[in-house]
Amino acid sequence: MNRIPAVLFLLSVAILSSAQNFSGSRKYDGVHSSEYSAYLMGGYNVVTGTFVGEAVTYTRHLSDRWSASVGEQVQFLKQLYSFDVMGTYRLPVGKSDIFFDGRFLFNRYNRWRVNEPILHLSALWQTRFVDLRIGGSYIHYRMVGVDTRRTGAGYTEPVAVTVGFGINLMPRTNPWNLGLFIRNYDHFYYENWNINWGLRFYSTLREQMKLFGEFNIRPAGSLSQLATRYETSLKLGLRYVL
Repeated sequence: MNRIPAVLFLLSVAILSSAQNFSGSRKYDGVHSSEYSAYLMGGYNVVTGTFVGEAVTYTRHLSDRWSASVGEQVQFLKQLYSFDVMGTYRLPVGKSDIFFDGRFLFNRYNRWRVNEPILHLSALWQTRFVDLRIGGSYIHYRMVGVDTRRTGAGYTEPVAVTVGFGINLMPRTNPWNLGLFIRNYDHFYYENWNINWGLRFYSTLREQMKLFGEFNIRPAGSLSQLATRYETSLKLGLRYVL
């Protein structure tokens, strides 16, 4: 629980800070090499019920092309704890950019004593209005304290395909935006068949700071948008460059 004050402190520091120009997330603006992102989340899951949580990510822009980030997430009532590190290379292509991401992610589902390490590689093509991600993940699930060879309490997905598509109402450089997305992953998980779709937005509060949010619907069932609802969630946070 001691992470909640840390998140609130980060948000309050961002609100009180003065700044110059904030071009947006992921892409280095040539001035601000540090980027902070923090959000609070809440929702309902048919397995665990109501849940709340937080996530914080720090990104260091090493150059105009290279960046590295580290992040954490806690979903308290789910008893889900996550940690990740990621390296990114940006390739300009005309007026668009392609971001190549290499990521290690670790999820601990404490309620079921399950550890989930993930290795992920993907490419994100980002234009003024559209973004498209394609990639794959190596995912391993293992129940801690159980002999997986005798009980089968472990499972490996050698290739989990990652696909995501998003479209914005306004150009990406606009001070505010609304958009729609559909994908088979979220910030801290990747799955082959469970599709997420929803609404996203951002708005510039100050020159270095943006408010962002996302409403996410996750149906139950393999690729079936007619299946019963599995989870709905809402995220609201701030992104700040320094």
